[in-house]
Amino acid sequence: MRRIGVDTGGTFTDCLLIDDIAGVVMVEKVPSCPESPDKAIVQGVLSLATKAGLSPSEIDAIVHGTTVATNVVIEGNYASTGLIATRGCRDVIEIGTQQRERLYDLLHPAKPSLITRDLRIEVAGRLAADGSEIEPLDLVEVERAVRALIDKGVESIAVTGLFSFENPAHEQAIAAVIRQVAPGINVMCSSMISREAREYPRFATTAVNAALAPTLDPYIQRLETTLQGNGFNCPLYIMQSNGGVGTAARSVGEKAHHLVLSGPAGGVIGGEKICSAAGFSSLVTLDVGGTSADIGIVVEGKPRVHQQMRLPNGIPITVPNLEIETIGAGGGSIAWIDQGGALQVGPRSAGAVPGPACFRKGGSEPTVTDAQALLGRLNPAGLLGGSMALDIEAARQAIAGLATKLGLGVEETALGIISLMEANMASAILRSAARNGDDLREFALVAAGGAGGFSVVGLARDLSIPTVVIPPFPGLLSAGGLLAANLRHDVTAPMLRDAATLESEELGKVQSGLERDMLRLLLEDGMQQDQCSFEHALDMRYAGQEYAVTVPIERGQEIPRVIERFHSLHERIYGHSAPSAEVEIVAARLTGRGAFANQGEAQPSPQPARTLGARPVWFAETSGYVETPVYWRSDLKVGELFHGPAIVEQFDTTTVINPGFTGQVAATGCLIISEIQQ
Repeated sequence: MRRIGVDTGGTFTDCLLIDDIAGVVMVEKVPSCPESPDKAIVQGVLSLATKAGLSPSEIDAIVHGTTVATNVVIEGNYASTGLIATRGCRDVIEIGTQQRERLYDLLHPAKPSLITRDLRIEVAGRLAADGSEIEPLDLVEVERAVRALIDKGVESIAVTGLFSFENPAHEQAIAAVIRQVAPGINVMCSSMISREAREYPRFATTAVNAALAPTLDPYIQRLETTLQGNGFNCPLYIMQSNGGVGTAARSVGEKAHHLVLSGPAGGVIGGEKICSAAGFSSLVTLDVGGTSADIGIVVEGKPRVHQQMRLPNGIPITVPNLEIETIGAGGGSIAWIDQGGALQVGPRSAGAVPGPACFRKGGSEPTVTDAQALLGRLNPAGLLGGSMALDIEAARQAIAGLATKLGLGVEETALGIISLMEANMASAILRSAARNGDDLREFALVAAGGAGGFSVVGLARDLSIPTVVIPPFPGLLSAGGLLAANLRHDVTAPMLRDAATLESEELGKVQSGLERDMLRLLLEDGMQQDQCSFEHALDMRYAGQEYAVTVPIERGQEIPRVIERFHSLHERIYGHSAPSAEVEIVAARLTGRGAFANQGEAQPSPQPARTLGARPVWFAETSGYVETPVYWRSDLKVGELFHGPAIVEQFDTTTVINPGFTGQVAATGCLIISEIQQ
């Protein structure tokens, strides 16, 4: 197969071609186009195909990791959305759970509501907990509600009912009226979006989905059409938040909320694949781009997955997602001074346009990239093999204003910018590890993204992480992760039962039903049955608890053993367990994967060897400039050992090796960096 992975970042769009037939890898980076990301994608894949000597029709698949949904939820630029709820449920998404982050704050601000109350309408109709009807649906009220929302200009309507996950009849009837009255509008029912108990997360997920779809759906459809118009007639796959990919058709509409972490997920999957080959099973991935840094966790060869995520505005959505923490710390992050006179970095970014001052695209504010360039860590000749020139004097002028206000030298201020950004990254990594009791001394730290290699060595030292792994193409690791991912679906069946009284046969019937549904989805997406695999899990909790623990299980596993595993997981996550307490099963889950067939192992294409000599670089350890060897990545042979300080350059990124560390190229092509033991 010939496959292209496309990862869209805030500054660059990374394209990676893996040609299994010829056994080569080729790369291309083009500036991102934030106002129309699909333009940069088409430019990148056309350039990459031309570089490889291939016509668009010879490409077998394109896999895309998009930040469109991510940017919408970060910026809050949702489409105008209405909500129709059955009796008593109009204000659920505003009431929420009443949990407070600051418990004793009497002036705690109210939680945001994605859909304002004037756009939420209640209609007659109510179901009981078992799905039986208490109050019939009033279709006349429904039609009036639809027309009222249309008159207010909504682009999408969310439909929510209290126990619709047991019986979707009321929601389906409301949706039918909406489609009849307003055929062109988006309609999202909670029974289809999230078959989960607990109404607030389910309703909130439906609202987010409905508010994302009017922006996300046209983008994916436009991208698919434009690619086809340029001769790419292959399937388009989109990375999901769960670390798998889905077809373009299954990444829109009711699946729109599955793309919130589409962009960051590729780096975690790519890191896991690279490090498993290098012999590292537990790792932290640090994917640093122009706008943000994404931190992911892989434990014993498996990326950690949660069933719920919390958006930046505090709204929870129920969707399988990789455990990723994103902070505003990238190469384009702008340094500034707060009202107290303290230096701050980010979260505001210069982005691709106008970009850092040293890019000479109109940017004048000091950024992390300007600080790196000023201190000699970036090649003055430019990025991307010299095709993107740098203006070091512009970087100096941008930082000089900050230095004057702080009463520091320009170099000291630049070092402070970098140190503060790294401190923010370290705090995010510590938060991610602390949530699950991870001991970072047992992990490796993996650099990803165009700016990941600048900070990993210092972070590893500060966090007591013993090993740093620099993949062969760190700046393209996310794009590579897109091509390493499997097709994936997740399905759920609610089943509130006492675990002790549940028979294995009854559980087996539920699991068989889920497998039938899953196999149908995978076959419809073009997979063969022998390419499909299933992983079962149960959501379990102690009676009286609100939240559940997802417990992986084997098909046909005895219930007592499942309960034992639940106690063990609860102890690990929360620090305690109650083996004598009643245990409830809340839901059965199934993950289905379809493995793409490869025709061979691809190897990176050879790059021209270069001797780059040395240049002055400023390190905190040296308190000034020191003449530092500069290596071109392809010049480093397997087994070659060298000492820091050193700079390793390649087409897609630069790696900074601090004094006191050594680097060695492993057989996998990864650069392994560790601290010299005293």
